[in-house]
Amino acid sequence: MKQLILTALIGVTLLGCKTNITNCGVAYFGGEIINPNNDHLVIYDSSRPIDTVYLDENNRFHYTLENLNPGLYSFVHGEEYQVILLEPNDSIMIRLNTYDFDESLVFTGKGSKKNNFLIELFIEQEVMNETMYELSELAPEDFVEQLDSIHAAKEKKLRAFFNKHQGSRLFQKVASACINYNHYAQKEIYPFRYFGKQYVSANMLPEDYFDFRKDIIYNDEDLKDFYPYYNFLFPHFNNLALTTYIEKSKDSLFDSYSIDYHLNKLELIDSLISVSAIKSNLLKYSTRNFLSRSRSPENSEAMYASFMDKCKDEESVEYVTYFYNTLLKLKPGNQFPNIDLVDKRNKELSINSIVTQPTVVYFWSKANKHHSIDSHQTAKKLKEQYPEINFISVNVNNQNISSWQRYLRKNKFNSEHEYMLRNPEVAKKILALSNVYKVIIIDETSEILVANANMFSMEFKEVLAELSGYTIQ
Repeated sequence: MKQLILTALIGVTLLGCKTNITNCGVAYFGGEIINPNNDHLVIYDSSRPIDTVYLDENNRFHYTLENLNPGLYSFVHGEEYQVILLEPNDSIMIRLNTYDFDESLVFTGKGSKKNNFLIELFIEQEVMNETMYELSELAPEDFVEQLDSIHAAKEKKLRAFFNKHQGSRLFQKVASACINYNHYAQKEIYPFRYFGKQYVSANMLPEDYFDFRKDIIYNDEDLKDFYPYYNFLFPHFNNLALTTYIEKSKDSLFDSYSIDYHLNKLELIDSLISVSAIKSNLLKYSTRNFLSRSRSPENSEAMYASFMDKCKDEESVEYVTYFYNTLLKLKPGNQFPNIDLVDKRNKELSINSIVTQPTVVYFWSKANKHHSIDSHQTAKKLKEQYPEINFISVNVNNQNISSWQRYLRKNKFNSEHEYMLRNPEVAKKILALSNVYKVIIIDETSEILVANANMFSMEFKEVLAELSGYTIQ
């Protein structure tokens, strides 16, 4: 679920104390974590950590938030996280099992009803995201009919909640924004899935397809850190940039790697977004995503220069600059960073100490279950095809070893070549790991051969075949 906006926008404070929705006050937050991944959780406010709260001997915790700004906060445990809507005088307890983090999460106490409603929305959206791939095979008119039906059902559910329970205007805004912007996001994403590279014009869609855009607000400061809002804005700007790109390039097919397309996107963000926090986030993550996939030093430099020209937020500039410079160090011909790992026996070792032959290093996270399973299955098949190549699987979660081992057993992963990062926070910066899809191929001396591979592509097989001395038939 929380892959939705690259996992960085983890908390929100929608409205400050000066608003007329409610006043500042005190809120209580506590609960129990069953099968904890580690001994603490971190509470965030608008992506800023408020405090680290430690579990007691019964895996319980409690925390009091003084001078509360009403809004969405988040709590993070072992890189799993969830949001919680806190308002003055709330006294909320949670209970969850890390084996099934989101689905097991239950709120009790004053303020629990609104949060149980929101968690149901989040879980429904996660399920819906899975079905969207199948729905996206429908023709445009049929897709719209199905999507509108789902949207209407969610709006009906929200009305039923207010008929039965009292709810603040803040809760109504959060719930409505979650429902509407998730709906809008699916409409923005659909054309890319259905038409693929053939998607070159909005004329390929029903005339009223994008009518919902009249209801969007580009610069809604109340939603400046709300991830469903960004889940809409990112594909929305992808669509807007496509129109400009096609007009200028006259291409008959859409090239999602085109530097012109991505530079157009930054231009549109810069021209349409005026709220600094929203603009910097859109510029930052759009640039980072391009740099992560780019294989052209010239294109990467052009994208970085465009970002630097448009972004005035010092923190975002520092982040992208560090990321860009780190990627330069990871280019082919350089040595792979000698990061520290932990093996299945809880033994610490450096990665280069276990590299004795051409090696594929791939990464995974428990937060992206489908990718963790797909990547392991693919690696197993490729290892059978190319036995001369070694495959090293690296888990990136911040967790205790028993939690990691439990996940390996549950999914029947062969633990022989499984490792976890000894210090995930440090290692992910060194490796510029913005997502778990990065795959790096190194030789027996740990020299980088391919810095950004796609293990699910035919091109990847061709590289492995070349390293093995085979020929792809």
